[in-house]
Amino acid sequence: MRTDSKALYPILIAGFFAILGSTMGKSPTLPLYSQSIGLGKGEIGLVAAASTVTGIFINFASGLLSDVYGRKRLLKMSGFVFLSAPLLYFLAGDALTLALVRVYYGVATAIFVPVSFALVSDLYPDRKGTFMGFLSSSTLVGRALAPVLAGSIIYFLGFSVVFVLCSLTGLVVFALTFRFPETGGELKRFEFTFSGELLLIGLLDAAVYMAYQGIETFLPLFYYLQDKAWLSGLILTVEIAIMAVVKPYAGYLSDRVGRIKPIVAGMTMVGLAMFVFALSDSLSLVVLGAVLFSVGASISEASTKPLATEVSRLRGTALGFLESVKDIGQALGPVLIGFLGFRTGFLFVGVFGLGALAVFLLRANSGFSRGINR
Repeated sequence: MRTDSKALYPILIAGFFAILGSTMGKSPTLPLYSQSIGLGKGEIGLVAAASTVTGIFINFASGLLSDVYGRKRLLKMSGFVFLSAPLLYFLAGDALTLALVRVYYGVATAIFVPVSFALVSDLYPDRKGTFMGFLSSSTLVGRALAPVLAGSIIYFLGFSVVFVLCSLTGLVVFALTFRFPETGGELKRFEFTFSGELLLIGLLDAAVYMAYQGIETFLPLFYYLQDKAWLSGLILTVEIAIMAVVKPYAGYLSDRVGRIKPIVAGMTMVGLAMFVFALSDSLSLVVLGAVLFSVGASISEASTKPLATEVSRLRGTALGFLESVKDIGQALGPVLIGFLGFRTGFLFVGVFGLGALAVFLLRANSGFSRGINR
């Protein structure tokens, strides 16, 4: 299906507001609100993990459902959850109810991300890398702005205003979904054949997000940043900003030269960045590692998503499966680095990423990418 590029604008705006609202509801709102209602650190950790665990299961299911029932119907559902979930914070007075709210909120993102990317892939088959990059950038801008906006509102006006504002961003998303084109719905019944190719592509994204979540979690704890929270926050913001700028260009490059070469370049940079973090003993090396990672992750991810839609005819299912595997990596990253220690943990993540790349290349060379522009 080919369509005018103007159809992309509502999707980009919805992507921005969806991730802006959902991130405002999490960072720094969730730990601060949890603390305000008397939760301990262990309970806060479990509540924070609730939405990520939701994503592991819902991503794949939502992608498959969008192949059966169409993208627009699923995206309307996610818009309604974005609208309603923040208001449920007002009813959360203990760990269990707050965790349930987070599970429900997690459904919105777990539907929106894979299905919106599948929609873009449907609309722009010849330019999917470029336009998927734009969508990814719009969500990253929302993610970058959310913490400072939410933190400022909490400081000056309180939690209630944040919850209402998150609901209003959800209202914008819900309204925009009615303007989305109808695509998907090609399947007449549920169907999914396990694909080793998709699993390998998913492992690449899992390695990237294992690294990303590890950096986000532990960067403020490096000894030369422990008393400089503003500086660690600035580094993380710059990292997101670089990804937002690079991804559309990386997607365009992927459309021009094929998927495999950018993945090799990007994953190599991610692996090197992890080695830099593992061996870093100065602020300059940490900054180098952050920049190297953000560029490499952008280049790799701008190709993995389009590639997933090319090795499977079920684009929604493929992207949902990719998101589920990615979420597993994102959940494991901080755990592994926390237990193994900074040096060994970051080295492990780097070796895992490069190992996944090596297996991916062996499979690609044996022919799974036949018919795909290399």
